[in-house]
Amino acid sequence: MKNAKKSMLVETDFSEEEYLQGHYHKLLRYCLFLTKNEWDGNDLAQETMAKTIQHYSHPAVISQGLLKKVAYNKWIDIVRRRQKEILQDVLKEEVYQHHMEKALIITDTLLTHTTPKQAVIFFLTEAFDFQSAEIARMLGTTEGAVKAALHRTRKRINKKEAPNSDLIESLWSEEEKKLLPHLFQESLQEEDPGVLIDALPAIFHDNVTTYSLPTHTPTNAFNCVA
Repeated sequence: MKNAKKSMLVETDFSEEEYLQGHYHKLLRYCLFLTKNEWDGNDLAQETMAKTIQHYSHPAVISQGLLKKVAYNKWIDIVRRRQKEILQDVLKEEVYQHHMEKALIITDTLLTHTTPKQAVIFFLTEAFDFQSAEIARMLGTTEGAVKAALHRTRKRINKKEAPNSDLIESLWSEEEKKLLPHLFQESLQEEDPGVLIDALPAIFHDNVTTYSLPTHTPTNAFNCVA
Protein backbone atom coordinates (compact mmCIF):
# COMPACT_ATOMS: atom_id res chain seq x y z
CA MET A 1 0.00 0.00 0.00
CA LYS A 2 2.80 2.38 0.96
CA ASN A 3 4.64 1.53 -2.27
CA ALA A 4 1.51 2.24 -4.30
CA LYS A 5 1.08 5.66 -2.62
CA LYS A 6 4.72 6.48 -3.22
CA SER A 7 4.36 5.46 -6.87
CA MET A 8 1.31 7.71 -7.26
CA LEU A 9 3.14 10.67 -5.74
CA VAL A 10 6.11 10.17 -8.05
CA GLU A 11 3.79 9.81 -11.03
CA THR A 12 1.87 12.96 -10.02
CA ASP A 13 5.08 14.99 -9.62
CA PHE A 14 6.32 13.71 -12.97
CA SER A 15 3.00 14.54 -14.64
CA GLU A 16 3.06 18.07 -13.21
CA GLU A 17 6.62 18.56 -14.45
CA GLU A 18 5.66 17.33 -17.92
CA TYR A 19 2.58 19.58 -17.85
CA LEU A 20 4.66 22.66 -17.00
CA GLN A 21 7.38 21.74 -19.50
CA GLY A 22 4.77 21.53 -22.24
CA HIS A 23 3.48 24.98 -21.32
CA TYR A 24 7.01 26.35 -21.11
CA HIS A 25 7.96 25.33 -24.67
CA LYS A 26 4.82 26.97 -26.06
CA LEU A 27 5.42 30.03 -23.87
CA LEU A 28 9.00 30.30 -25.13
CA ARG A 29 7.83 30.38 -28.75
CA TYR A 30 5.38 33.15 -27.87
CA CYS A 31 8.05 35.15 -26.03
CA LEU A 32 10.48 34.85 -28.95
CA PHE A 33 7.73 36.10 -31.25
CA LEU A 34 6.94 38.95 -28.85
CA THR A 35 10.50 40.16 -28.28
CA LYS A 36 11.99 39.35 -31.71
CA ASN A 37 15.14 38.61 -29.76
CA GLU A 38 16.44 35.26 -28.51
CA TRP A 39 18.13 36.70 -25.42
CA ASP A 40 15.10 38.72 -24.32
CA GLY A 41 12.72 35.91 -25.31
CA ASN A 42 14.48 33.34 -23.12
CA ASP A 43 14.65 35.74 -20.17
CA LEU A 44 11.00 36.70 -20.54
CA ALA A 45 9.83 33.06 -20.71
CA GLN A 46 11.84 32.06 -17.64
CA GLU A 47 10.72 35.07 -15.59
CA THR A 48 7.09 34.59 -16.65
CA MET A 49 7.06 30.92 -15.73
CA ALA A 50 8.79 31.52 -12.39
CA LYS A 51 6.41 34.37 -11.50
CA THR A 52 3.32 32.36 -12.46
CA ILE A 53 4.35 29.21 -10.56
CA GLN A 54 5.15 31.33 -7.50
CA HIS A 55 1.76 33.06 -7.64
CA TYR A 56 -0.39 30.01 -8.49
CA SER A 57 0.40 27.11 -6.17
CA HIS A 58 -1.56 24.52 -8.19
CA PRO A 59 -0.25 23.82 -11.72
CA ALA A 60 -3.69 22.85 -12.96
CA VAL A 61 -4.80 26.51 -13.01
CA ILE A 62 -1.85 27.51 -15.20
CA SER A 63 -2.91 27.80 -18.82
CA GLN A 64 -1.38 29.14 -22.02
CA GLY A 65 -3.79 32.08 -21.91
CA LEU A 66 -2.62 33.00 -18.42
CA LEU A 67 1.06 32.62 -19.27
CA LYS A 68 0.75 34.73 -22.41
CA LYS A 69 -1.08 37.46 -20.51
CA VAL A 70 1.62 37.55 -17.81
CA ALA A 71 4.38 37.53 -20.45
CA TYR A 72 2.74 40.30 -22.50
CA ASN A 73 2.25 42.60 -19.50
CA LYS A 74 5.80 41.96 -18.32
CA TRP A 75 7.21 42.71 -21.77
CA ILE A 76 5.22 45.96 -21.98
CA ASP A 77 6.73 47.00 -18.62
CA ILE A 78 10.23 46.16 -19.88
CA VAL A 79 9.73 48.13 -23.11
CA ARG A 80 8.38 51.15 -21.23
CA ARG A 81 11.28 51.06 -18.80
CA ARG A 82 13.78 50.90 -21.65
CA GLN A 83 12.09 53.74 -23.49
CA LYS A 84 12.23 55.82 -20.32
CA GLU A 85 15.94 55.06 -19.90
CA ILE A 86 16.59 55.99 -23.55
CA LEU A 87 14.65 59.24 -23.10
CA GLN A 88 16.63 60.06 -19.97
CA ASP A 89 19.89 59.43 -21.84
CA VAL A 90 18.73 61.69 -24.69
CA LEU A 91 17.75 64.43 -22.25
CA LYS A 92 21.09 64.16 -20.47
CA GLU A 93 22.88 64.47 -23.81
CA GLU A 94 20.76 67.50 -24.74
CA VAL A 95 21.52 69.13 -21.38
CA TYR A 96 25.22 68.39 -21.85
CA GLN A 97 25.16 69.90 -25.37
CA HIS A 98 23.31 72.95 -24.04
CA HIS A 99 25.93 73.50 -21.36
CA MET A 100 28.76 72.99 -23.85
CA GLU A 101 27.21 75.55 -26.21
CA LYS A 102 26.86 77.97 -23.32
CA ALA A 103 30.47 77.30 -22.32
CA LEU A 104 31.62 78.12 -25.86
CA ILE A 105 29.79 81.44 -25.76
CA ILE A 106 31.26 82.36 -22.39
CA THR A 107 34.73 81.26 -23.44
CA ASP A 108 34.49 83.70 -26.36
CA THR A 109 33.23 86.36 -23.95
CA LEU A 110 36.24 85.83 -21.69
CA LEU A 111 38.54 86.55 -24.64
CA THR A 112 36.96 89.97 -25.19
CA HIS A 113 36.16 90.99 -21.61
CA THR A 114 39.04 89.81 -19.46
CA THR A 115 42.78 89.46 -19.23
CA PRO A 116 44.20 85.94 -19.62
CA LYS A 117 44.65 85.44 -15.88
CA GLN A 118 41.19 86.81 -15.15
CA ALA A 119 39.81 84.31 -17.67
CA VAL A 120 41.61 81.42 -15.94
CA ILE A 121 40.44 82.59 -12.50
CA PHE A 122 36.83 82.87 -13.66
CA PHE A 123 36.91 79.52 -15.46
CA LEU A 124 38.36 77.55 -12.54
CA THR A 125 35.95 79.20 -10.09
CA GLU A 126 32.74 78.85 -12.07
CA ALA A 127 33.34 75.66 -14.02
CA PHE A 128 35.13 73.60 -11.37
CA ASP A 129 34.30 75.33 -8.07
CA PHE A 130 37.89 76.12 -7.09
CA GLN A 131 38.35 78.38 -4.08
CA SER A 132 40.16 81.72 -4.36
CA ALA A 133 42.92 80.51 -2.04
CA GLU A 134 43.57 77.49 -4.25
CA ILE A 135 43.78 79.61 -7.40
CA ALA A 136 46.03 82.12 -5.62
CA ARG A 137 48.54 79.38 -4.77
CA MET A 138 48.32 78.08 -8.32
CA LEU A 139 49.02 81.47 -9.94
CA GLY A 140 51.54 82.68 -7.36
CA THR A 141 49.39 85.60 -6.25
CA THR A 142 47.24 86.58 -3.25
CA GLU A 143 43.74 85.48 -2.41
CA GLY A 144 42.65 89.13 -2.38
CA ALA A 145 43.96 89.63 -5.91
CA VAL A 146 42.05 86.57 -7.12
CA LYS A 147 38.80 87.80 -5.51
CA ALA A 148 39.25 91.25 -7.03
CA ALA A 149 39.88 89.77 -10.48
CA LEU A 150 36.83 87.55 -10.14
CA HIS A 151 34.66 90.50 -9.12
CA ARG A 152 35.80 92.57 -12.12
CA THR A 153 35.21 89.68 -14.51
CA ARG A 154 31.67 89.05 -13.24
CA LYS A 155 30.81 92.74 -13.66
CA ARG A 156 32.09 92.77 -17.22
CA ILE A 157 30.36 89.53 -18.23
CA ASN A 158 27.08 90.72 -16.72
CA LYS A 159 27.51 93.89 -18.83
CA LYS A 160 27.54 96.22 -15.86
CA GLU A 161 30.95 97.42 -16.96
CA ALA A 162 31.85 97.83 -20.62
CA PRO A 163 35.30 96.54 -21.53
CA ASN A 164 37.98 98.51 -23.30
CA SER A 165 38.26 96.17 -26.27
CA ASP A 166 41.54 97.53 -27.61
CA LEU A 167 43.14 97.37 -24.19
CA ILE A 168 41.86 93.83 -23.50
CA GLU A 169 43.08 92.57 -26.87
CA SER A 170 46.52 94.05 -26.29
CA LEU A 171 46.82 92.05 -23.04
CA TRP A 172 46.46 88.70 -24.83
CA SER A 173 49.48 87.19 -26.53
CA GLU A 174 48.97 85.11 -29.67
CA GLU A 175 49.92 82.00 -27.68
CA GLU A 176 47.32 82.73 -25.01
CA LYS A 177 44.61 83.39 -27.62
CA LYS A 178 45.42 80.10 -29.27
CA LEU A 179 45.87 77.86 -26.21
CA LEU A 180 43.48 79.02 -23.47
CA PRO A 181 40.11 78.61 -25.31
CA HIS A 182 41.15 75.14 -26.43
CA LEU A 183 42.23 74.20 -22.89
CA PHE A 184 38.95 75.51 -21.45
CA GLN A 185 36.91 73.35 -23.82
CA GLU A 186 39.06 70.26 -23.36
CA SER A 187 38.88 70.58 -19.56
CA LEU A 188 35.08 70.65 -19.73
CA GLN A 189 34.83 67.77 -22.18
CA GLU A 190 37.22 65.63 -20.14
CA GLU A 191 35.66 66.83 -16.86
CA ASP A 192 39.22 67.41 -15.70
CA PRO A 193 40.59 70.84 -14.67
CA GLY A 194 44.07 69.31 -14.68
CA VAL A 195 44.09 69.67 -18.48
CA LEU A 196 44.22 73.46 -18.01
CA ILE A 197 46.18 73.57 -14.76
CA ASP A 198 49.04 71.44 -16.07
CA ALA A 199 49.52 73.85 -18.97
CA LEU A 200 49.54 77.05 -16.91
CA PRO A 201 53.30 77.14 -16.10
CA ALA A 202 54.07 76.99 -19.83
CA ILE A 203 51.56 79.77 -20.62
CA PHE A 204 52.18 82.10 -17.69
CA HIS A 205 55.90 82.02 -17.17
CA ASP A 206 55.95 84.34 -14.15
CA ASN A 207 55.13 83.14 -10.62
CA VAL A 208 52.94 80.21 -11.72
CA THR A 209 53.70 77.04 -9.76
CA THR A 210 52.85 73.38 -10.24
CA TYR A 211 49.74 72.46 -8.28
CA SER A 212 48.69 69.25 -6.53
CA LEU A 213 45.17 68.78 -7.84
CA PRO A 214 42.31 67.86 -5.45
CA THR A 215 39.07 66.37 -6.72
CA HIS A 216 36.97 68.88 -8.66
CA THR A 217 34.03 68.13 -10.94
CA PRO A 218 32.36 70.43 -13.48
CA THR A 219 29.55 72.57 -12.12
CA ASN A 220 27.27 72.33 -15.17
CA ALA A 221 29.50 74.47 -17.34
CA PHE A 222 29.11 77.99 -15.96
CA ASN A 223 25.45 77.66 -14.90
CA CYS A 224 25.82 80.58 -12.53
CA VAL A 225 25.94 83.02 -15.42
CA ALA A 226 22.81 81.83 -17.22
